[in-house]
Amino acid sequence: MLKYPMAFKNIAVSGRIAVGSSSLSKVLSLRLGWKFRDAGQIFRDVTAQSGFNLEVDLDKAIGSRDDQIDKEVDRKTVETLSENINSIVTSKLAGFLSRNIENVLRILIVCPVEDRINRYAKDRGYSSVEAKRLLEEREKKDKGKWERLYGGLDFFDPKIFHLVVDSGKLSVEEEVELVLRHLNLTQNLC
Repeated sequence: MLKYPMAFKNIAVSGRIAVGSSSLSKVLSLRLGWKFRDAGQIFRDVTAQSGFNLEVDLDKAIGSRDDQIDKEVDRKTVETLSENINSIVTSKLAGFLSRNIENVLRILIVCPVEDRINRYAKDRGYSSVEAKRLLEEREKKDKGKWERLYGGLDFFDPKIFHLVVDSGKLSVEEEVELVLRHLNLTQNLC
């Protein structure tokens, strides 16, 4: 495990669907020897505690859930980033949710929409047309829920983040190296 005289004790990785935030986070976690926590797993844990069986009730858990599940997932995300050290959390809102937490490196992953559609289609076995429709539908639902919960903010405003990475231009290894260089630069400024 790499040790730093840390300006950053945790890392929040955010981005839209299919930008590669989980891919970056997993490799970065291995390189740093830090714990990896995915909001998808937090969601599965919370829904299980709420009585949903995601194998059976996936549509119900995702589509018709009340805001309490989302609030609990977001609360657990904030708790992980504020109370732990050496954790990497990936979620669409991790950067936004941690914007007021000290010592959290906030990374935004961006990617051209066509690349995201192609990735989503390949990963899920959809046609490009179906992948585009599903991405647009999910993002519209997400935005509506977030605006209801947090107001009409720009949840992916680059000003919230310390580092913006374009996964359409870089390989995962290049992204990891960019983050490690950023960590070393910021650590040397402390």
